[in-house]
Amino acid sequence: MRRTLIALMISLALLAGACSGSDTEPVVGGTEDTGGGAADVDTAATFRYGDANGPSSFDPHRSTIGQDYRFFAPVYDRIVHQDAAGDFVAGLAESWEFSEDGLTLTFVIRQGATFHDGTTLDAAAIKANLDRGKTLEGSSVMADLADIESIEAPDATTLVLNLSQVNAILPGLLSHRAGAIVSPAAFENPDLDIMPIGAGPYRVTEHQPDTKIVYERYEGYWDADFEGPQRIELTILADPTTRMNALRTDAVDATIIGGDQVGDAESNGFSIDSAPGLTYLVLYLNRTRAEFDDPLVRQAVNHAIDREAIVGAVLRGQGDPAAQPFPEGYFAYNEDYPGDHYEYDPDKARGLLAEAGLPDGFEFDMLVTALSTYTQAGEAVQAMLADVGITANIRQVEAAQTADVYYAQQDGDALVSQWGGRPDPQMTMDLQFSGNGFSNPGRHTTPEFEQLNLKAKTTLDQEERAQALRDEVVEIVEQAFQVPIAHDYSIFAFNDQVVQFGRMVTGQPDFIHMGMAAE
Repeated sequence: MRRTLIALMISLALLAGACSGSDTEPVVGGTEDTGGGAADVDTAATFRYGDANGPSSFDPHRSTIGQDYRFFAPVYDRIVHQDAAGDFVAGLAESWEFSEDGLTLTFVIRQGATFHDGTTLDAAAIKANLDRGKTLEGSSVMADLADIESIEAPDATTLVLNLSQVNAILPGLLSHRAGAIVSPAAFENPDLDIMPIGAGPYRVTEHQPDTKIVYERYEGYWDADFEGPQRIELTILADPTTRMNALRTDAVDATIIGGDQVGDAESNGFSIDSAPGLTYLVLYLNRTRAEFDDPLVRQAVNHAIDREAIVGAVLRGQGDPAAQPFPEGYFAYNEDYPGDHYEYDPDKARGLLAEAGLPDGFEFDMLVTALSTYTQAGEAVQAMLADVGITANIRQVEAAQTADVYYAQQDGDALVSQWGGRPDPQMTMDLQFSGNGFSNPGRHTTPEFEQLNLKAKTTLDQEERAQALRDEVVEIVEQAFQVPIAHDYSIFAFNDQVVQFGRMVTGQPDFIHMGMAAE
């Protein structure tokens, strides 16, 4: 029965590979102009989007899911911004500079920015946010800010970070959740996780958790050239068929879809944007649980997974097999570890299990994020592992609760889900594989990885840093820290009212760079 299921998946993969396709050349990140231009954009329009899930929390210091960033970006401005090419550019900070020894990072904070509650945003307000992120009980950004030894705000436009060691990724960290700036007056607001108060181009005017989020343009935004839609309405629709129906009936203008829905969307006249970002489908392993403390077992699990079959049958060809966290073409990608590095070889997997003293396999609890793609992937992984004698007991977890359950509560031995990508590859390394990484339940690592990770973090020369990151990939893959499955493409469908579709470098939709057609 198990072999029949896997054979069926392989045949589906071949069929999907023959039928799937995309009008968009795959690139990492970017913003697609769908045929209009700046002159055709209606800044008084409403952009309506159907999302698969809402944020775990609107408090950036308590958010547990990296993908929450797409919800934060409109409402919380960040110290540093990132453009579509992945370069770090001015945000709330007009400029920044490391000292010669790399132990001081000084920002020049722009003047004229205000929070949605009317208070002035200055260096002191940013200092208060960083202090909160470093000390708040349960902070999900505490590790991001750990190298900041002290913070000074000598005047309204100067912010000085004194570091315990050189940290080359701080600008990237401060372009994401750790650098999302909340009004200090809202720190103690018990509703902050539902109704955020930031300084971004939009205010949240309505939030029904897991149902709807409404953003309205903030007329006091510091960037007078900002030209986003007047209103953004996000409707949370967990079921992909429901999202497609919402697009078909004009209830939304755009939505995320699955690979199996591309043909349907195209036949209905919708535009498709399909491209890889920095996300990937992965079987996470808590390396302090079950039998996953043994590299031989982890390697066996890697060899037991037919990545090509999952890409074909689950992703419908909209992805590439993966053996490492980074996609081909990205600067941290190590070309020595292509997607077929751990070839599908059940016999080799059984041999490795026997070598590890587990000829009869073992049993573990596997969490699966309760969205259709991950559910299907989890069932496929379960069947493939069963074929080599490993029993994976599936337990589904709601999408918004996945990170809290698996990372914070450390419930479950493994997890099938998606890594949401980060603006800087070192963030992916730190969070997932370092000894204090939030996304590393059990906090297992190796001395070799920590040494390589420290080198990458403390190297300011970009070419040397890129090589250090690629060296980290070697340790991750050789030690089989996890089971990357596929670099899944983010696929969006939208109607002809959308003339510009914005993407972040991570692959997520960039709501503040959407363009709606002028009447």
